[in-house]
Amino acid sequence: MASASTADVKDAGTAVRDGTAEARWAKLDEVHQMLSSHPDAKERFTKFTVLRSVVGEAKPVFSDAALTRLKVSCEEQASAMTGECDDFDPVSMHVVVYFNYTQFMEEMEELVVQARLLRSIGMEGSGLRFQRRERNMSASGDEPRAGRSGYNGKLSITAPMHEPKYCPATLIPIGTLRLRRVSKASGTGKLAEVVAKIERLCVVTSVRCFDVARILMAAAEGIARDAFHVRWAIIHAHLNAQDLFTKAGYAPRQGQAPVELPTPHILLVKCLTDASL
Repeated sequence: MASASTADVKDAGTAVRDGTAEARWAKLDEVHQMLSSHPDAKERFTKFTVLRSVVGEAKPVFSDAALTRLKVSCEEQASAMTGECDDFDPVSMHVVVYFNYTQFMEEMEELVVQARLLRSIGMEGSGLRFQRRERNMSASGDEPRAGRSGYNGKLSITAPMHEPKYCPATLIPIGTLRLRRVSKASGTGKLAEVVAKIERLCVVTSVRCFDVARILMAAAEGIARDAFHVRWAIIHAHLNAQDLFTKAGYAPRQGQAPVELPTPHILLVKCLTDASL
């Protein structure tokens, strides 16, 4: 019997093939182009990120995690799809970071309007900002106008009927990781301590320059410390990604040699408290 994880991977593969997922990711190229000239591009991009986390295979977060893994791991690294989901997925915490494309575009449109207004009064570059425009709700044409008598001997109270148009925000999954509790032997080799193991970290290529990995790692460490109540986080990192984790405070255990997985990895650890392992 096929597992839920396998089913989600198949669904993710279908989404990639039929173009529904790629259509969302294609919007990131536009975002990258719009932010390329901004000196605070990373901070502005981070402003529109949203974190979601679930335990197990709850949808849609886990489905988006599987979808992102498929894009990054299978397409860019040409790894096998079957290796991306395993028996640990149902008992792990999955974290997905999304980019709120709808809110971002609304903000960009507002900035363009603000710039035009300042240019029209000769104050471009002054830093002045007008009050944000509110979207007006158009009333029904049947609403009585002020000063118009509609009394016909019968008392009636009517309210204008509005039909608000709700458009859900476009949230684009841009990165994910998996987090679970494992037992790790202490330095003495006699005791064991439960630690948080970070796995399946991947970020869509077009947004790696915006420090999305840092956002994910910070979220994972917060969960490990506050929800898992552990002192240490560990990760088996690709050797070519070791510098990324070193900057985040991770370090190899003393005397630790690279682990011979399908590709060379090294075990990195980080203390989340002032205690030592």
